[in-house]
Amino acid sequence: MLKDPRMVDNNSASEYLLDKCLKTIQNEVKNLTLNLNEEQTRRIQELEAELQKAKSVIDFFQGKLESVKDSHAKEKEELNEELAREKEQCTKEMQLIQGLDRRVICLIDGDGAIFSLVQVAKGQAGGQTAAAKLTESIRQYLPSDHYQLSVWVFLNKGGLLETLRKCGKEDARRNLEDFIKGFNQAADRFLMVDVGSGKEAVDAKIKAYLEDEAKALQTIKVVFGGCHDNGYLTTLRSLITAGFRTLELPCLKVPDLFEPEKLCPSANVSPVISAATPAVPPGLNRETVRSNSATFVSIPSSSAPISLRTPLLPIQTTSQGVVWRNVTSPSPPHRSRHIDPNKSLSKQPPPCNVFYLTGGCKFGASCTFAHDYLLTAEHIETMRDNAKKSPCATLNRGEACVFGDTCCYGHKCQFGSKCHFYKMGMCKFIAVGMHAD
Repeated sequence: MLKDPRMVDNNSASEYLLDKCLKTIQNEVKNLTLNLNEEQTRRIQELEAELQKAKSVIDFFQGKLESVKDSHAKEKEELNEELAREKEQCTKEMQLIQGLDRRVICLIDGDGAIFSLVQVAKGQAGGQTAAAKLTESIRQYLPSDHYQLSVWVFLNKGGLLETLRKCGKEDARRNLEDFIKGFNQAADRFLMVDVGSGKEAVDAKIKAYLEDEAKALQTIKVVFGGCHDNGYLTTLRSLITAGFRTLELPCLKVPDLFEPEKLCPSANVSPVISAATPAVPPGLNRETVRSNSATFVSIPSSSAPISLRTPLLPIQTTSQGVVWRNVTSPSPPHRSRHIDPNKSLSKQPPPCNVFYLTGGCKFGASCTFAHDYLLTAEHIETMRDNAKKSPCATLNRGEACVFGDTCCYGHKCQFGSKCHFYKMGMCKFIAVGMHAD
């Protein structure tokens, strides 16, 4: 079958056109794809550049942040150190201020408490040594550093020089002036003052300062060295009466600081209790022991009435020395009263335990208990057993009893830990350890 030539030409033209259009489209798609790729590549490059810039900025600010952190940490550390220094400085200033407002006053009657003549003979060096010894003892007794210590010693220098001359203590007499200088120069607030030879001139000074300092708000303690006689009883009593009920008054002993005995012109003169003896003024309810150490004594507010004429008599000798008790008269009263044999001793008008068991009573004839019984050894033993059933008043107050096991009163409850009254809180033995088995 023969084909029409025109139809063949039309088909070829159509294919040609179609092929041309297809190539055109392919070229356009190719160009478009290339353009898109180029655009994307360019965009990616731009984004990568921006990302790099951002990373650089981040790195920069991170570096700044680390630098700021380091700087802040360093500043904080410096501020903490400065704050610690300021706090320490404030603490020191506060302690200093507190110390200025807190005073410890030591008052010494130089006529009664005579410094060790061994130190006096050393002159200025001895005065400094005595001041250092006194300071160290008070610091050990009051360990806090937050107070000012002032020591005032009043004496009649002329009288002491004359006494030293009469006693043949020429070395001490010759160096007394230098000793006083050394003592005064040892510390800013140490002062040894010559008040002259007026009657009771030293007593007047001590009393005035004692009254003022005991009432001063800044004074936390008064260390008082003047219990060698009765001269200050009135002042101490007035302080107690005025409301100072908590004077407790313990003893502070400073070994080898003062002369242990009163200076006597003649070796034949019997020694008496000196200012260095831990003696309480007569009439007070306390026993004392002689020693070679200086003692500063305070008087408790519960002391009994005082007789200024009451002497001290020895009643016992211990390893520590002589124990003294206050009595009204050295001679015992006439004993004429007999014990009723039909009654036990506890049913009689009570005899005085202190008088019969220790050999002396400070109240004498004014004592409310009897001193005139004629007692047998059996009666005395009964009294001793009964007295042990009553607590020692000194130990019951929490103080040390100088008589120890020889005290006529009880230092422990006879029932120990099984005491029924102790469990009820009603036992008369109230000090620590009085119910220990």
